[in-house]
Amino acid sequence: MDDHTDPAVPERVARLGGYFALDSATGSGWRPVAELLDTATLADRVGATRAAIADFSGCAPTAVPVRVAASSLQMAIAARLMSPALGSFAALRAVPMLTARSLRWRTAGHSVQFGATELEWRDTGDARAAARAIDTALLGDALAPLIDRLHADVALSPQVMWGNVVSSANGAVTVLGMTDRSLVSAGRQLVTALAGTQRLRGTVDTANGAFRRRSCCLFYQAPHGGLCGDCVLHGADSPR
Repeated sequence: MDDHTDPAVPERVARLGGYFALDSATGSGWRPVAELLDTATLADRVGATRAAIADFSGCAPTAVPVRVAASSLQMAIAARLMSPALGSFAALRAVPMLTARSLRWRTAGHSVQFGATELEWRDTGDARAAARAIDTALLGDALAPLIDRLHADVALSPQVMWGNVVSSANGAVTVLGMTDRSLVSAGRQLVTALAGTQRLRGTVDTANGAFRRRSCCLFYQAPHGGLCGDCVLHGADSPR
């Protein structure tokens, strides 16, 4: 495999750190995103994630519910793609149009590495325009088919997965603040605008300035798992 890692995003975004970087999909090993949606291929990635969670927890893979592994994989993918989009808006007021056509993938350990080719950009003057562009490209063209496939294959709730997406966007702002606090306000504005798009509407509660998702990523169901900081189950008598 060619380890060529030229950035597909401008240097200003790449300098924010690896969390916001996106490689140029040149060299060998890159595959069209459509191939990731193949049932057998996706099952392999879910299985690898399940094994990794089991190894971390010190248990057998069979002790990790398949839907927990599927949710973990989908959230990792969402974070890996939402972060460069959010970082680009915060730093440049432009977003990459991350679509099934422009994205490529290859295996990386138990998860997935993404790159891009022939990447188009959309200049956006404000967060609402950026949210519309991200909704059209990344959410609608790249992530929605993955969510549909995982729902069909392992009965993972779309509500959980869209919650994972908005949680990933919010997490990206937190990481952004560790690198450049001056960009946090723009990042927060974009998360708020994204939460108002059709696919993400109703996924999060931002009352009193807090960020609390209205679904759970299910990780508490893994051995030794717990609740994430933005989990809807905080304050519940007991997770079920």
